Amino acid sequence: MANIQTLFDLADPRIRKIWDEKNDQLSTRLEYSDIGLTDMNAEILDSQFENFTGLGIANQTGELEPYGREDLAQGYKVTITPKKFTKAINISEEMLRFNLWPKINNLVSAVGNSLNARINTDAAKILYLGFGTTFFTGGDSVALFSASHPSVEAANQSNTLGTVPLSYDNLKTAVQTLDRFYDDKGIQLLPTQKLRLVVARENKERAIEVLKSVGNPDSANRINNVFNGGYIDLRVANWIPTGYSKYWFVMDMERASQMAHMVWGWRPKFDSDNIVNNGSKIYTGSTMFAPGFQSFQWCVGSAATT
Repeated sequence: MANIQTLFDLADPRIRKIWDEKNDQLSTRLEYSDIGLTDMNAEILDSQFENFTGLGIANQTGELEPYGREDLAQGYKVTITPKKFTKAINISEEMLRFNLWPKINNLVSAVGNSLNARINTDAAKILYLGFGTTFFTGGDSVALFSASHPSVEAANQSNTLGTVPLSYDNLKTAVQTLDRFYDDKGIQLLPTQKLRLVVARENKERAIEVLKSVGNPDSANRINNVFNGGYIDLRVANWIPTGYSKYWFVMDMERASQMAHMVWGWRPKFDSDNIVNNGSKIYTGSTMFAPGFQSFQWCVGSAATT
């Protein structure tokens, strides 16, 4: 009969293969990219994202007149610091000697589920806790969704719709708001190209009604629905809790790719202590990450209650 260390040495590749298979399956169910967050690997612990103003609108210049010159101005900067999350399991010699592989399989899978649940949960918080600063504060020192985003050299801007419910007309207002955002010099951003509506599970059917009805779902006149035809796609953020189930958000995915981030220290990984103690070996799963954003113009939101 093999000794304990040999038993674990023989079993270790099989245990790690279980992790590899399960992690590959679970990673396809991570939702953070569906709600606008783009991967970025942290080079240092406190990753800083800096914004700079543009150059303002071009000036008319006559023949032989000097070209207009203007300096960039330092915009707001934000620090996104990844945090570590862990889960550990014990695999005992009894599990190996009596071939309790279904139990081992469940334990390893549970580690993957635990880490992925944390990633999905914190990613969703960027949105549903985005009307306050308890989870994340933008570089402009206000919440993601605010009626008074300051600009370096322009007027304040708003990207909150208050508490209006998801409806055909309110969705039009959200899209129009996105298209009117401007930079810190007051120059309007390019029109949105890749719009997405994000809702909690309880709002899914209402969202489909608003987007897919042949006519205006909120009017007896039944005029044509401008959204029917793929103008805006839909994603359900399953990790938004029921207490926020009527919240809804509209985002431009192209802007989000530049402004909203999932900063990784490292993605979910699986390790072991390599020491057998009291007939068991500890296996650990860990990940280090933080979601955040460096500017707000990628998203408009409503903290609706109905």
